[in-house]
Amino acid sequence: MFDLSYFFSVFPVIASKLQVTLLLTLTAAVFSIIIGITIAVIAYYKIRIFYPITRFYLSILRGTPLVAQLYFFYYGLARVSEIVLNMKPLTAVALVLSLNTGAFMSESIRGALLSVDSGQKEAAAMMGMSELQTIRRIVLPQAFRVSLPALFNDLINLLKATSLAFMLGVRDIMGQAKSEGAQSFRYFEIYLAVMIIYWLLVLGFSHLHKIMDRKCMEMY
Repeated sequence: MFDLSYFFSVFPVIASKLQVTLLLTLTAAVFSIIIGITIAVIAYYKIRIFYPITRFYLSILRGTPLVAQLYFFYYGLARVSEIVLNMKPLTAVALVLSLNTGAFMSESIRGALLSVDSGQKEAAAMMGMSELQTIRRIVLPQAFRVSLPALFNDLINLLKATSLAFMLGVRDIMGQAKSEGAQSFRYFEIYLAVMIIYWLLVLGFSHLHKIMDRKCMEMY
């Protein structure tokens, strides 16, 4: 039977690890965007040497399960790398999530870059702007607005993907839930609390997306 009193007692215990989940999400999100923009620009201009490397990178990161990537990095590479061997689990998860989400974000950004009218780039060149100035002042601001919905979808997927961090021993929301479940075996109440917390977080990110979308509409 559902124990309402236990649910209300365990909810704040699990929610106490919210800061770990948010820290992991926001850290990975920042580096994912940097990786995504870098790869998207390389693909947009088809920069020699780097372009085939990024295509291979995307094929691997987008074509393999995130769980396998986490285990390969943290347990597999630890056999051959002192840096990985001594790396904290939270750092390892943030790094793998950044690489994985950055691969997906790059395709969203690349599609947005391609949507910018070539006439605007030609006009910028006629005004004497360099390629770097054109991409920074003309292309990226417009591409950002176009890619915003897809980027927020990637961000929400990243938030939900952080739930795998407990597999490397990170005490986040899921890690705390696993610990509580091992003690009480009240999995119904515990994982209902987990689902509600993640649901509220997703609603928060969706609201932020609406605010930013409205701001972009006002700016452009």
